[in-house]
Amino acid sequence: MPGARDQQVTVRLLPDGEAHSAVLSGPNGHLLRVDFSPVPPGTNLKSGDLVEITSPGTLYLGEVRSSHDQAVIVGIEHSLDREALALIRQVWHGPSGR
Repeated sequence: MPGARDQQVTVRLLPDGEAHSAVLSGPNGHLLRVDFSPVPPGTNLKSGDLVEITSPGTLYLGEVRSSHDQAVIVGIEHSLDREALALIRQVWHGPSGR
């Protein structure tokens, strides 16, 4: 996960949670640290929660491993290049994007 340090991201609880802004503080193997500042009201991510983290170039899917104050550690199960996803979507849905 190179280049992921200190990026603005959105974090969303799966399957249908609201997206919240955060900062991706950096990878450590397959773990990402996400910092909220401040933690949005009603956001109570806990161990075992499944989340989607969207950065400018990558979509991460993972599981919350721990949370402390304004930081959450997420174990990444999948990371997908957003440019490649856009190309797949274009092929799948055709030029209209539907």
